[in-house]
Amino acid sequence: MAENDVKLLGSWPSTFVMRPRIALNLSSKSDLLLKSNPVYKKIPVLIHDGKSICESLNIVQYIDEKWTNSGPSILPLDPYDRAIARFWACYIDDKLLRKLAMATNCVKLLGSWASPFVNRVEIALKIKSIESEFIQQNMINKGELLLKSNPVYKKIPVLIHDEKPICESLVILQYIDEAWINGPSILPSDPYDRAIARFWTAYIDEKWYPLVAEYRNAEGKEAKAAVVEKMSGGNLLLEEAFIKISKGKSFFGGDRIGYVDIVLGSLLGWVKVIEIMDEMKILDETKTPSLAEWDERFFSDKAVKDIIPQPEKLVLGTQASPYANRVLIALNVKSVDYEFIQEDTSNKSELLLKSNPVHKKIPVLIHGDNFICESLVIVQYIDETWTNGPSILPSNPLDRAIARFWVAYIDDKWLPLMSDLGKAQGEEAKLEVQEKLQEALVPLEEAFVKCSKGKSFFGGDNIGYIDITLGCILGWIKAIKIMLGIEIFNVTKTPGLVNWGDRFLEDKFVKGAMLEPEKLVEILKLHLAKREANNAN
Repeated sequence: MAENDVKLLGSWPSTFVMRPRIALNLSSKSDLLLKSNPVYKKIPVLIHDGKSICESLNIVQYIDEKWTNSGPSILPLDPYDRAIARFWACYIDDKLLRKLAMATNCVKLLGSWASPFVNRVEIALKIKSIESEFIQQNMINKGELLLKSNPVYKKIPVLIHDEKPICESLVILQYIDEAWINGPSILPSDPYDRAIARFWTAYIDEKWYPLVAEYRNAEGKEAKAAVVEKMSGGNLLLEEAFIKISKGKSFFGGDRIGYVDIVLGSLLGWVKVIEIMDEMKILDETKTPSLAEWDERFFSDKAVKDIIPQPEKLVLGTQASPYANRVLIALNVKSVDYEFIQEDTSNKSELLLKSNPVHKKIPVLIHGDNFICESLVIVQYIDETWTNGPSILPSNPLDRAIARFWVAYIDDKWLPLMSDLGKAQGEEAKLEVQEKLQEALVPLEEAFVKCSKGKSFFGGDNIGYIDITLGCILGWIKAIKIMLGIEIFNVTKTPGLVNWGDRFLEDKFVKGAMLEPEKLVEILKLHLAKREANNAN
């Protein structure tokens, strides 16, 4: 075999593979890893002339000793200098890289994607290039990990680093900046500048942001306008602060976003939502031009773009609604960021009445200047607008027609029986409706066999149009079983649907979009209690 027949087994992100790649300037890959390195079964492996050389430092020395005439020496010629070089190479591997691995591993963030305080931590981690596990929290039904990690306030965000919890967003930001010193600094290095930054972040959280909450609670245009006037004064102070702190640069933090940028910027997503909902300007470019320009730069920054959902995609609904769940799941399937506005259907907002003046119902998707109503219409709109993600409806015209047929069957024939179950009085009446529901699922069992073609979902390998339409009622079906002991999905009559339902609820696009059955049980109890009270009167 020729001397230049050289193969390198590895993975491009590996720092250890980079060493022989730099030495050889190679990028070829092979599938011979297990055979070439049977002891450790690890990359990198250098195969030269049919012989395997393993371990990155060993490979680099082999390259230097083998190709003595092909380029500059990698190790020093002097034996003592070579020994010193080997010592520091071992130090880097055994001390620095191990500590770096420890520092970047075991990082978890407990939060909710819609929380601006959680967004702060996400941005800081991204600035520092820290990989973390995001654990979505249900703030109505708080998990044990959150209660254990933050027993004082029981709030998000919580950063867990090396099994140690750190709470409160501002505290977490400072911790991240001090724990991971290799990335860009978040707080200024100068003590005075750090103090100034802390002053303004305290002002934002303690003085400015409470006015946003006051605005949301204000009733009537006059009351809201009065709060906006107060906020305008605060905005002017922040405008002056920006001019002084930025020193003519793009951000409060100078050339890149820093502590004050993250704290203020994380709140502006919700400010923009309020501006859209009430058609009122809170951050006015005529009064605070520097802040307005900074705002655009902040939201365009690569550390921010994918973290703070943009308000041009809003969903009006309630998470207990299976119809709203359809929209949330469809957006998740397409990886579309959105803001979810919880509606009080007993006291409908002006935005809902304006967005859906015909039916005045949820869900409504607001995409830019467009209002799209009715869950099935919205799901199809999402599928046709965001074409880069997985398809929700089948691409074949016949398969699309069949999917639409069964979706219509679910909404027009089967779901009304669920409504009948809620209205049924007495055990006998409920059992009669239960029987009808189970029988009406038999055609869907047959449809599942045909549409899935032996795969996991109606849509094949991924959840599709029928899955989303039927699956969104599964939480309520489980809640009814827990609360009333009524089984709707019967393993004897519809075994395929029972197994499908379990897979659907475990799907990554579904989790977090729907409330847990236990929470729906609480809602069901309240509903039944109200109905009994009304009947008593």
